[in-house]
Amino acid sequence: MPRPNPNALRDMTPGQMYREIKVSMPEFEAGETALVREKQVPFVLFCKRMHALAPGLGRGAVLQPVYKEAIEFLGWKLSAEEFTAAIKVSLYASLFVGLILGAALYFSPLAPLVDGFFGVAYLTPVLLFAPFVLVGMGIGSFIQNFPLEAAKEEQLRALTYVPDIVGYMIMSMKLVPNLEKAVEFAANHGRGKIADDFRRVLWEVQLGVHGSLSEALDELAYRWGKFSDEFKHALMMIRASVLENTEAKRYALLDKTMQDILDSIKLKMENYARALSQPTTMLFYIGVLLPLILIIVLPVGSTFSGAPLANPIALFLIYNVFIPLLTIVFASGLIRQRPPTYISPVIPDNFPGLPPKGVIRTKGGQISIYFVMALVLVLGIAFSYFLSVEGIPPLSLVKERPLQVLKADLSEAVALQKDGKALDYFAEGGTRYRELVALGIRREKIPTQLSVEKQTFFSRSEFDVTPYNFIFGMLLTFSLLVYVYLHYTSIYKRQAQETIERMESEFKDALYVLASRMGENKPVEDAMRHTREFLPQYAISEAVFGKAIDNISLLGMPLEAAVFDSGYGALKNNPSSLIRGGMQLLIDSVQLGVNVAARTLISLSIQMDNADKVNRTLTQLVQDVTGVMRSMSTFIAPIVLGITTTLQKIVIITLFSISSSSILRQTQESGSEAGAGGLGSSFSGVNLNALINAEAIGQIASPTQFVFIVAFYIIELVFIMTYFTTRIEQDNELLVRLNIAKAMPIAVVVFVGSMIASNALTGGFIGG
Repeated sequence: MPRPNPNALRDMTPGQMYREIKVSMPEFEAGETALVREKQVPFVLFCKRMHALAPGLGRGAVLQPVYKEAIEFLGWKLSAEEFTAAIKVSLYASLFVGLILGAALYFSPLAPLVDGFFGVAYLTPVLLFAPFVLVGMGIGSFIQNFPLEAAKEEQLRALTYVPDIVGYMIMSMKLVPNLEKAVEFAANHGRGKIADDFRRVLWEVQLGVHGSLSEALDELAYRWGKFSDEFKHALMMIRASVLENTEAKRYALLDKTMQDILDSIKLKMENYARALSQPTTMLFYIGVLLPLILIIVLPVGSTFSGAPLANPIALFLIYNVFIPLLTIVFASGLIRQRPPTYISPVIPDNFPGLPPKGVIRTKGGQISIYFVMALVLVLGIAFSYFLSVEGIPPLSLVKERPLQVLKADLSEAVALQKDGKALDYFAEGGTRYRELVALGIRREKIPTQLSVEKQTFFSRSEFDVTPYNFIFGMLLTFSLLVYVYLHYTSIYKRQAQETIERMESEFKDALYVLASRMGENKPVEDAMRHTREFLPQYAISEAVFGKAIDNISLLGMPLEAAVFDSGYGALKNNPSSLIRGGMQLLIDSVQLGVNVAARTLISLSIQMDNADKVNRTLTQLVQDVTGVMRSMSTFIAPIVLGITTTLQKIVIITLFSISSSSILRQTQESGSEAGAGGLGSSFSGVNLNALINAEAIGQIASPTQFVFIVAFYIIELVFIMTYFTTRIEQDNELLVRLNIAKAMPIAVVVFVGSMIASNALTGGFIGG
């Protein structure tokens, strides 16, 4: 071989030099000659930019061992100075912006409103500045912990990716005991960071960064060992299998390696499932028990402290903003801890057999989903209004409310007339106003007293003016709208997805039959034809193997085109990456001979079965926990919160009655302690005027307002809990939508039934 000209080498560019390197990886077979800079992780780019803004903040920084290990494991090109500068710049900048925003709010018209809302002036600066300070500290903490969290996520992904990558290595080692080919095969067919690291190892070995592939694998094993000990041991055992002097011993060691991996992964899956128990209990406390406790604590606390904790705005913020956000944050942590397992095939909008978008199939044809939703909305509003005005049977027919099974909603005028009161009884300047003036009540106290008495009167069961029928009708209408939209925009894709999933499940058995025939030295075309005839009940037999055979025999296509051709291939409309990968492996291995292909397919079938075992293990382990969470959001929470609405009414009626009592009025008028003592020895001479704030009682949310708040919370809870329980079981967006569509009407019906029953037991609106 002639020696290269030194002058010619000196004039060559690095790209021209690297072009001469020959590797067998498919990534380098496309003829690409340009050098492309490696794409940086967004977080690394962010840190580098922050360091460029203020390099002095990171000068002399040293990474702690835990951060150094995480960054090296992730393969980030991030220095200690850049990381430290990013933390400090983010923290200082967010705190500075927060202080400016807090100062702007403090000197804005919002500050007096906050003073008036909470009634405590010294709390205003804290309430306006503290959130921004906490957000700033949270941003700094997020940046600081990001590498650790990213490493943990990769560690969780390894629970799924490690069995795959090790399985592919074992498949290759059983065919040819060559480490280079095994690593290349695993890098081509694996997924996740492990596959990327294998590709990097091959590249570095080709460039001479490592003395040998064994040396590179040792470094990779110990780098991964801190985060996945089973992967480190698997690599060591696979390397050791090369040293075995017989094929039987090598096979035994490789089989033991795979079994050890599966046992280790199963143990970690069990630990994950057990770890879900306590967070699930916490979700129950947050989502169900906390609202129940608050409905007692808030009105009582508001009454005795004077703080408007139970007014409609405060209750809305607590029930419909803070508690849902807390639930989302807590449940998101559970989702992040879930190991990634099986990924369902994604069905595109143009998948064959799907109806046009926004269309519902009917027996006679098709109908627009938006027309159906508009029809449901119009009928729901009309029916809700009819029930509110007429009830069942219609009030206009029976004439008397006691004869109704479902009474019509009371109006204020009817309730006042029913008790023999004038229509202006609680109006300013009305009948009750004049009575209080005649009793000598100071005029500035009268509006508060009127508000308390009005709340008390209309909260009593026989005079309750809450439009229950209208609210219930609109809730049911909303739940039906959610069902129609989510169900019919997802069900057709889900049916197609289930068909593909069934084909993936059948693929394992079909591979075994295919390998058996090829093991008899039959051509792959004959083996595929036999598989189609032997498994006629399998969908994959005709859809994949039958279509491929027809393409070969009728169109004269070669095997690869018969399977993958973009116009006529058997997998043209099949989105399954699992089936595509398996068929590609079949085509590649056939080029080495049918016997090699047969052994490869048998190994692939075993590999797919092992992956399926991991998926089933996780699903079975978490089903008990997710079943409890699903029951909690669909049944337990609606029942408890339905009872809570009645309990809230009882609590505020009791407080209203105490506040409007004549003794309390005398105490408020005279300021004497005699009235308090007259209530009985249980008060021990305590001055009720110093304990109960009548104005705060008058601001407590009415039963109507509270029903709306709780109903909205039920809807939020169903969305949140159903989303997270489904994502814990399986990461499938279509299942999430369908489960929400199914759970929403059930939860609303249970909530409505719970409210009806609890109101009936406390003298509610059903029957006499």
